Amino acid sequence: MNRISRFLIPFTLTVVLSSALFAKEELGGVFEQVKTGVENRAVNLGEAVNSNSADFGPIISADGNRLFFTSDRPGGLGGQDFWVSERIRGQWTKARNLGPPVNTKDDEGPDSFSIFEDALYFTACNRADGHGGCDLYMTRETETGWSKPVNLGSRINSKYNEANASVSSDGNLLIFASDRPGGRGGYDLWMSKRKTSRLGHKRFCKPENLGPGVNTSEWEGVGFLHSDNRTLYFSSTGRGGSGKADIFLSRLKDGEWTDARNIGAIINTPRDDIYFTLPGSGELAYFSSNMRGGIGEEDIYSIEIPLLMPKKRFFLLQGVIRDKDTGEPVRARVEAMDPETSKTLVMANSSPKSGLYQILLSGKAELASLKVHLIVTSEDYQASEQDVDLEAAEDQLILTRDFALEPERP
Repeated sequence: MNRISRFLIPFTLTVVLSSALFAKEELGGVFEQVKTGVENRAVNLGEAVNSNSADFGPIISADGNRLFFTSDRPGGLGGQDFWVSERIRGQWTKARNLGPPVNTKDDEGPDSFSIFEDALYFTACNRADGHGGCDLYMTRETETGWSKPVNLGSRINSKYNEANASVSSDGNLLIFASDRPGGRGGYDLWMSKRKTSRLGHKRFCKPENLGPGVNTSEWEGVGFLHSDNRTLYFSSTGRGGSGKADIFLSRLKDGEWTDARNIGAIINTPRDDIYFTLPGSGELAYFSSNMRGGIGEEDIYSIEIPLLMPKKRFFLLQGVIRDKDTGEPVRARVEAMDPETSKTLVMANSSPKSGLYQILLSGKAELASLKVHLIVTSEDYQASEQDVDLEAAEDQLILTRDFALEPERP
């Protein structure tokens, strides 16, 4: 999580890349010069999002229209709470507290979305059902709000501290930070694979240390697993760089994490750079900073930065699933298959509240061809299928495919 880890490092920079397809905010204000000498310009998200208190750790939804962040502003339940702002017609609405059961009188804050599970993973401290100081939890959005948070259990959480959950796009790998014994020193990054039990239940296995390619005898944390499920961005104080903490990259190859490399001055500065999230392709970054001229102790900003990867490498498929007769949203399972290999690429559930589903796909890294076959199933409804040609999408990064499901007739 954000502030929970900050007792280790006094200043952080939180960076979140949003989809390039959305309207760009008019840039204003001056961001700090990076090592390249290029003056980047950032825009404060304004009083709708920021307050006189500390606002930090932004997490953007896959469609770029909801911004979750942590704040200790008045009006919460106590300590650090979840807050959320929605983008409507290009403008961020006044941030609102998520309230119970996610927020409590103690500290909590968002870590990452799991599109596969339609869930939000987060870190919370000192809860009655906790195993240690800080634990990892999961909550889902329902028709009536966010569900009661579920502790990830003793396989993941220990009597020590666990924070900063990042979940793979297929939901089968969890990466987090912990100061538990068995690591290389201080906070290390750990991973847990999710497997199916004999009874058909999916559960996380005993965590493994990511090893010397990633971890050092000093501090490593805030890992972000990219949607290709094998590229890891993380922060470290033990590998040198531009500042005390820099952002590094490691890739999973033949079951081992490669030696980390500094991703360079495009992100890293002489200050501490920690939080990095890349939901897909993007040009807009969201970050928190205590730079001069802000509204409060720490504010959330947006900034245009060069893309770190080709635009057409990743695609977001999204749409709404409804009852054909009533138009009401339907909770359904969406399976994306490669039509040439019949391989299931990813599965996701639509929201019972809105019917919205979202699937993030890596083009050439996952697909034999740039084509996808979507299959939608739901209890009491007939299955529905669509083919999607990603190559024909040209520069589009977000493709919409809606489904109207036919109810089963007696």
